[in-house]
Amino acid sequence: MSYSMYVWRFVDEEPAPMDESAIRDTLGPVTVGGMPPTGLPESWDLEAEDGGGSEVYGDALGLTFHRFSPGRILDHVAALVRRTGAGVMPLDCPMIITSEADRGHLPESLRAEAIVVTPEALTGRAIQLVISPQPEPRRRPALPSFPYHPSPVATGSVIASDDRCVCCGQERGWIYTGPVHATDAPDSGICPHCIAFGKAAERYDATFTDGIEGDVPEDVVTAILRRTPGFSAWQSPPWLTHCGDGAEFLGRVGAKELDGYPDAVDHLRRQWPHDGFDDHLGSLDKDDQPTAYLFRCRVCATHLAHADFT
Repeated sequence: MSYSMYVWRFVDEEPAPMDESAIRDTLGPVTVGGMPPTGLPESWDLEAEDGGGSEVYGDALGLTFHRFSPGRILDHVAALVRRTGAGVMPLDCPMIITSEADRGHLPESLRAEAIVVTPEALTGRAIQLVISPQPEPRRRPALPSFPYHPSPVATGSVIASDDRCVCCGQERGWIYTGPVHATDAPDSGICPHCIAFGKAAERYDATFTDGIEGDVPEDVVTAILRRTPGFSAWQSPPWLTHCGDGAEFLGRVGAKELDGYPDAVDHLRRQWPHDGFDDHLGSLDKDDQPTAYLFRCRVCATHLAHADFT
């Protein structure tokens, strides 16, 4: 879905700030990589419990949800509106407010068509009905749990697909898109279930990551290399470790995204102890090269990063 949706709070026709703690409480649990210790990112990505996602831009004066999915993402938007007393306006749709008294605070151009939905009735489903009365797209089954790659849809390693898995022959609703390291394995078409339960690794003698950096127990090595979705990169970066365990992979990041992770920047600096580090850091691009790959320690929550390019 390519809609945009806006969440604003108006007082006397002017935008008024929302409670920042309410934004952090409602969106933090589904923010990819977690919220920074204080404040809000300039932009960030969400991934809900059902695998749906959204890009978020803005601040306490107004948030834009871009490329959002139906389903649980909209539940979190509804919770945000209920907590802050704001209104939500999907693109080309009337604004949804939670009280008739709020209508008088809206700019005149928004008042007449605004829809009142009481807080107890304001759910993600209610927002979806305003956007489109047609039947919702298929709800896809939950993904297996991947402790070392907790959000593979958000990172792009798993995508929605109606294709049958080339390994098990079943249509699971999702397909893995990352690297497969094996002699005779297919380049694509493996479902995440076959990765999680080890069937693909056993059938093809495959790994999904090229290597691990650091000393960790053998069961951790097996879990990461053979039972965890890998991620596409310019080269074949190692999976990072910390505190004697594999770290969680959170996704690709550039200089802008790393502003919120000073501990990851320090980790990169130790890998690149040269006078040109600041220039190197500033050149990192989430969607181009050079780029960085963000991890988080599962024990102490320290952020780590590795950078590469072709």
